[in-house]
Amino acid sequence: MGPDVLRGFALWGIIVVNVAYFSTSVNNGVSGETIVSSGDAVAAFLVQALAAGKFYLLFSFVFGYSSHYLLANKRTGRTRWVTRSFGLIALGVAHAALFFMGDILFLYGILGLVLMGFYGRARGVIVGWIGWLYGIFAALLTSLVVLTWAGEKAGLSPGATPIPALEDIVREGTYLESIPARFELWYSVAIVFIPFQGALTLVAFLVGILAARSDFLDVSAMSPKTLRRLLGWGLGLGLPLQLLTAGLWLSNELSGGRTETIALATFFGSFLSAPLLSAGYLGLVAWVLRTRPQITTWLGKMGRMSLTVYLSQSLALSLIFSAWGGRLYQVLPYWAGVVIALAVTSALALLATLWLSRFRQGPMERALTWFSRLFVDK
Repeated sequence: MGPDVLRGFALWGIIVVNVAYFSTSVNNGVSGETIVSSGDAVAAFLVQALAAGKFYLLFSFVFGYSSHYLLANKRTGRTRWVTRSFGLIALGVAHAALFFMGDILFLYGILGLVLMGFYGRARGVIVGWIGWLYGIFAALLTSLVVLTWAGEKAGLSPGATPIPALEDIVREGTYLESIPARFELWYSVAIVFIPFQGALTLVAFLVGILAARSDFLDVSAMSPKTLRRLLGWGLGLGLPLQLLTAGLWLSNELSGGRTETIALATFFGSFLSAPLLSAGYLGLVAWVLRTRPQITTWLGKMGRMSLTVYLSQSLALSLIFSAWGGRLYQVLPYWAGVVIALAVTSALALLATLWLSRFRQGPMERALTWFSRLFVDK
């Protein structure tokens, strides 16, 4: 039950981050230009501090955790995993073109194939790769901040970000017009987005593989010491760091003397320290599962249908905000978009509960399972 509850919990954080790209700016999400009231500022601060970069890591951790059990099947595991990964790649391209250019499924499919090279490797080897991946990623981000600082000291400034064609289409175009524009935008940013988000995603996958070897998410067997460590490091250190970086980021965005150096430093700092708070969330969910398991049942239902719910979130937000639906793009304040995102997920949680009262799997989960078995010998 632990993995399903974690997936369901992660879906709440994922949508409040993603909603900005549906409601305020298809390219930039939240920025100083879109924060125009105290309500917007509070919402932006909370999303940046508590959600951005944290919940996708939880989702990725569970993805890696689950891969251990599928790949453990020596007869069909590897074939199903490869087929499933290509299925995710195809779904990701379709999702990015049809609904949301910030799709994560394509990346999961690509890294799922990479993950096969680590399955069965010694713990020390995997820990070493985790350290190298995180270290190189941190060094690259630090170098980028230093170069940006040097450029600003020299009087250089970044050029204006071009407004994508998709923005006008979402505001007043048609859905069919949006498909090529959305795909073009996704394709143009993928070269940066995939390495940036991919590094920590792969780290989370690898941590998940190691955790699965000891059935870490069997919360009934989790030691009190482990639980205290998760909560202590996550909420005792990770949360204050996130509050600090979010406060500095927001202050810079709203100041008249905004600098790109501070914007990058706080954004990257938030991402690099995000695993700490993600670990704290894991500990918090484990504690609730041990003390009040009955109140997490609905999260487990969402988690069992995580692929369906994730895609449905994009479909719902697209219909609510775009010109071919509710026409609310850049009409409502940012904070209202966050509230709508939470309402959408509440509705999807109810639908997941109703669906699973009659069926064993969600519709997209069933389709992906069917696809993953296409090349398995009967």
